[in-house]
Amino acid sequence: MGMNLDGPLYLQRNGHLTAEKNRVLDIGPQTIYFVRPEQISEFIANQGGTAISERQLTVEIDRLVRFSMPRERERTTMFSEITDLTNIDYDSIDVCPGLSNTKVMDLNFDRLPRRMRGRYDVVFNFGTTEHIVNQWNCFDVIHQALKVGGVAYHQLPASGYLDHGYYCYTPLFFKEIAKANGYELLKLAVSPAGNSFVDELGLQPIGGDTLLMEEQHLGENNRIPALNIHALMRKTSDRRFGAPLEISTAHGVVDLRMLVRYRAAAGDARTPLQLWIGWARGRLQIRTKFRQLRARLGLRTGRGGLEPKA
Repeated sequence: MGMNLDGPLYLQRNGHLTAEKNRVLDIGPQTIYFVRPEQISEFIANQGGTAISERQLTVEIDRLVRFSMPRERERTTMFSEITDLTNIDYDSIDVCPGLSNTKVMDLNFDRLPRRMRGRYDVVFNFGTTEHIVNQWNCFDVIHQALKVGGVAYHQLPASGYLDHGYYCYTPLFFKEIAKANGYELLKLAVSPAGNSFVDELGLQPIGGDTLLMEEQHLGENNRIPALNIHALMRKTSDRRFGAPLEISTAHGVVDLRMLVRYRAAAGDARTPLQLWIGWARGRLQIRTKFRQLRARLGLRTGRGGLEPKA
């Protein structure tokens, strides 16, 4: 997992990470790439300065900048090494021990410890959750970690990345996550992140959308632009985490049992009777629209389906 310092600086400049809002959780300890001295200086100043002397700070900034340039067989600068120079109360979670305040935790299985729930002003998810199968638990942990009013900053693959991690994320995913949990979606954007080349993966390209098609050369389609998606969301209430149910391709109204399950998981206060009434109204509306369409087309229902009226 890695990032540059632009994301943390953006949060500072927009009042989300300050000397007072200084509790940070990293979903995976982040390495910092290609940082500039003036960025580190600004980051420290925005957090109210540092306790070490100016001379020590100059030496430390030079070291951090040097090791932010990836080198073979050398460890890259960690974000925690920069936060250690400030008043930031920094924690991270990972399956590997980290340099500073890392809770060893497996997001496929483990729940967030109680002492870490509702604690953080900022949660960073920079290139981590795409590597984890259990997406529900990942986003539930982030939700539980945030204070009401705290923000989660996700920077994740959106396209390309053909052999990196398990997932790429869509704008719809974050819009629906925000809607299901009452988050304020503060920012949703994409940025370029290089290219992927299908030929390098050893995949067999075919000439259509089924395996019946013959092999063909991809030509210009071999190159897939890679994009990162940036989603900044503010938690607005202390309700339980709820996952959305994506039904845009469903052929009818969702089964009532499914509706109750997702509403209850999201802490919906409506009773099962109220949910049933809403569900029944939805079915009635579809049937009414179907009858209206049938009348407009001059059709009647026969044993073989819809037939023209006599």
